[in-house]
Amino acid sequence: MSTEYDALMKIIKERRSIRRFKSDKIPKENIKMLIEAARWAPSGGNSQPWEFLIITDKEMIHTLKTVMTGVMANIQEGPLLICLCTNKNRKTTWTGYDIGCALQNILLSAHSMGLGACAIGGFDENFIGKLLDLPDDLEPCLFIIVGFPDKDAQAPPRRGVDELIVKEV
Repeated sequence: MSTEYDALMKIIKERRSIRRFKSDKIPKENIKMLIEAARWAPSGGNSQPWEFLIITDKEMIHTLKTVMTGVMANIQEGPLLICLCTNKNRKTTWTGYDIGCALQNILLSAHSMGLGACAIGGFDENFIGKLLDLPDDLEPCLFIIVGFPDKDAQAPPRRGVDELIVKEV
């Protein structure tokens, strides 16, 4: 195995969904690095259907926490919330997968920088779009809360590789 593969697998295996954060601000350079990682995600037909809203205002993060009563209710307010939006003008059949790839790049990059992150869904897109004053061509699809982890999270059990392979043809 190569050293690069081993380093990547270490990041993949150690990444966790972090829900408790220290209050330390995220340096702007780190925020740009997260978006840089996302922009290199693969997308169907190179559509790049994503746009990002960076939210660092504590009042807005608190407001979003109060109106997103699902998963967000169980998450401590962190210093950074990224709203991952779909650009409706770039939408394709594969946009859901593309957004997932951009999300994974952000989550892995955050972990590689010593940051914790957690994806948040399950909210009223129209209400949130109006609250954030998003243009009509942008649809909020996910939030990512980011911060310096308050404590380490343990890995949940995973099924083995042989259990996952149905068959070889």
